[in-house]
Amino acid sequence: MKRLILYIILFFSAIFTHAQSSRLDELPMPVLRRKLIASKEDTTKVKLQLAIGHLMLLKGLKGPKDVDSAIRFANDAQVLSRRLNYHFGIINSMLLRAETLYERGDGKAAVKLAENALLFCRQNNNSDGEARSYHMISKHFSTNSQSELRTRIWYNDKAIAIFRKNKNFHSLADMLTVNADMLFQADRTTEALRFLFEALNLGKGVSMRTVEGIYWNIGRNSFRLGDYDNALKYCLLARETARKVNDTTAQVCVINLNIAYSYIKKQDYYRSIPYSKEVVSLAKKYNHEGLVREGAYQLASAYTRTNQIPKAFAVLNEMKSRPGGFLKDIALKIEYINTLVYAKQLPEAKEYVSQLESVLPKIYPENIQQIMNVHNALAYYYSETGKVNKAYKHTELHAHLAHKLNYAKGIQTAEYRYYQLVSLKGDKKSALAHFQKEKAIKDSIDNVSKAYQISLLHIENAAMDRNRHIEMLTKDALIKDIKMKRNELIQRVSISGIIVLLIVTALIFSRYRLKRRSNAMLLSQKLEIDNQNNALKHLVSYKNQLLGEKDLLLKEVNHRVKNNLQIVMSLLASKSAYLSSESAQQAILDSQNRVRSIALIHDQLYKTDNVTQISVFLYINELVDSLYDFLDDDINNIEIFCEIEDFMLDVSQAIPIGIILNETVTNALKYAFPDNQNGKISIRVKKVDTFVEVIISDNGVGLPSNFNLSNVNTLGINLLKGLTPQLGGTFNIKNNNGLTIFLKFPLKSPSHLDYGTLAEELAGEEQPLRV
Repeated sequence: MKRLILYIILFFSAIFTHAQSSRLDELPMPVLRRKLIASKEDTTKVKLQLAIGHLMLLKGLKGPKDVDSAIRFANDAQVLSRRLNYHFGIINSMLLRAETLYERGDGKAAVKLAENALLFCRQNNNSDGEARSYHMISKHFSTNSQSELRTRIWYNDKAIAIFRKNKNFHSLADMLTVNADMLFQADRTTEALRFLFEALNLGKGVSMRTVEGIYWNIGRNSFRLGDYDNALKYCLLARETARKVNDTTAQVCVINLNIAYSYIKKQDYYRSIPYSKEVVSLAKKYNHEGLVREGAYQLASAYTRTNQIPKAFAVLNEMKSRPGGFLKDIALKIEYINTLVYAKQLPEAKEYVSQLESVLPKIYPENIQQIMNVHNALAYYYSETGKVNKAYKHTELHAHLAHKLNYAKGIQTAEYRYYQLVSLKGDKKSALAHFQKEKAIKDSIDNVSKAYQISLLHIENAAMDRNRHIEMLTKDALIKDIKMKRNELIQRVSISGIIVLLIVTALIFSRYRLKRRSNAMLLSQKLEIDNQNNALKHLVSYKNQLLGEKDLLLKEVNHRVKNNLQIVMSLLASKSAYLSSESAQQAILDSQNRVRSIALIHDQLYKTDNVTQISVFLYINELVDSLYDFLDDDINNIEIFCEIEDFMLDVSQAIPIGIILNETVTNALKYAFPDNQNGKISIRVKKVDTFVEVIISDNGVGLPSNFNLSNVNTLGINLLKGLTPQLGGTFNIKNNNGLTIFLKFPLKSPSHLDYGTLAEELAGEEQPLRV
């Protein structure tokens, strides 16, 4: 346990050392490597090289290769920094190299390099680098010697003074935490606590990661001094802070380990179990064998004390299957003995006792803590088996080493076992003496713990009072600032109001004068506009009159054209009565039909208000009806089907369409169905987007097989060929099971020439269209 705590202290000391150079250290290694690959040859690259070098030294299970990598990054950072003349990079690369030398055990070279960095900082007036150099020099001095520990604290104090002067609160918080560890080891508990709480206040303003470490330090030292309540309090605060900052490093593992230890010391074994499990899980994730075993032994101890013996053996058996070493195997055997003896499985424990006794002489004398643990486990076993002499022997050896280390808890354990063993011998006087010694040591430990609790309580209260005082001062300063700003605002608003009032007054006067001029101008413009409006009204009235006259004229023209075409049809009808030639009569009839198709258009134009467009649906249906009326005797056995979409068509397109429909339908009626055959003629007209599609088909005999459109010179074909280009369209003839004519042309945009209704007097002149 002590060895693990020592490792943890060194681990966090290293973190704080490196954190002073760059906060990039808090990023994961893969992220830093990606950033380094993408970086340019600038100061950012130097910082990334230093951060990666630092993280190499922070690996839980770092080896020589990791230290070599850290040296390489330090050298690369120094070369680039000197090329850029970047003092931060030069100083921190030197300090990183010094750290690697400490890792290799070359303390003299490390301190020499740190002193060179200090000299460079002084020459270039870099006080922050000077402070970091002091801290690196301090690491040369051991914590095992009181004189060297004082020297180490002295160097750290110099670094703290510089960071405090420069108001580098981040580095100051880190350095205060590091020096607090040294002060605790020097038994200067009150000073150490003051440093930690000062660091805590600073850390809350700069980095919650720093706060996490400070909480853990307070909890760890509370545990060391026997104040398990405060140990739990601050370690739980550290764990909560770790959760908030999403810390998934080994630091969380160590915090959970302290929580589990604290619950065990408070004999609250059930609560320690989940934290011990989490320690084992996280330690396996980070491949940290030391923490895996510490967590597992905690878990096994908690299972044992809660009478979950099978679970305890399962945990220990798992540890047995993991690769270990000489000292790890001894620690595992001790845990087996403690568990088996507690479970009263003494025969099974004897095997591990024999193994421990055989390896005990092989343990190096400097491993005092491990030797003490072996003697303690053996004394426990022999006292439970009633072998008082052997138990007494191992208790004496354990007590001797505890006195050598001045380990109060170990001495107390030995005295209590002395009391039990002497009582078994029946020596009540000696037993009472040992009992009193045990009580005295316990009281001494409790007094230390109580003194620490009181000191911690005073410092907590002082910190709270200081924080309240700071909050009050801050609040007062804020109120004064608000009042000052409010007064300044009132003053500015007042001055601004006066200025605005003067400006508004000037503007009002200016606007008054401008308004007078504007009114005069507006009056003049109004008179001019009124005159123009009157003139415009006369022009509009005249235009409407002209449009009305034009409308009447167009209506009259359509009316006259319709009447004239009626006269032409009547003349053609009367002429055909005097002709004896059948072909001549047929020509007269065809001419009548063509004239009728045109006359129907003028008839529609005359009947509607629109004098430029007609309804396709109405026009074609009327045209077909007129053909039925005209050829009624000849087409009783022929049906004409119309599928006409209703849309408006310009007159200029309606006349060619009417002539084409008249010609093609008339030809179909006369020639498509010889010998009075039954037949069907289909007329489909529809609008597709901006085009009109016309399809005229019949199921008659069709055209001759030798029909060639280019060589035909009939009137019907000539009309199709002549009128289709006039429409801007195309036509196609298909001779299959009858004849089908496809005609497609673009729809002409409407001219929007809509006029008013006909005059009542023209309405009376309307004549029906007659043949």
